[in-house]
Amino acid sequence: MLLLDSEALSAVAHGPAVRRDRVRALIAQARDREYSVATVSAVLAEVVRGRSADAAVFSGLRRERVTVHPVDSRVGVRAGQLLGAAGSGSELAIDAFLVAVADLAGGAVVATVDVTDLSALAAQTDRVTIAPIQP
Repeated sequence: MLLLDSEALSAVAHGPAVRRDRVRALIAQARDREYSVATVSAVLAEVVRGRSADAAVFSGLRRERVTVHPVDSRVGVRAGQLLGAAGSGSELAIDAFLVAVADLAGGAVVATVDVTDLSALAAQTDRVTIAPIQP
């Protein structure tokens, strides 16, 4: 599975061309390998603002066939465990939800600009890889 964080999702919707192309290349690679492309519902809180620009986010989700995974109690507990193991606080909760979904799914690649924080969380599992989308 390829998981998109808020920056990756924003790039698909209305990001700079270089970043958008990098994310689309990762999506194409995932599709070639028959991996699903997804995000976590909490990520939507970082990119949706109740404005007309939100249409581009929803269009990108549909166009790229991005599945939105819920944050349920299982994901919440795993995210908390990852935060604790990494010595991080709740300011990284949404990042932890992404890594938790990836880990609980048996592994995934997370596309992000925020390599440092996500790598610290991913280091607490042996099944999550971070893919930088910064050129």
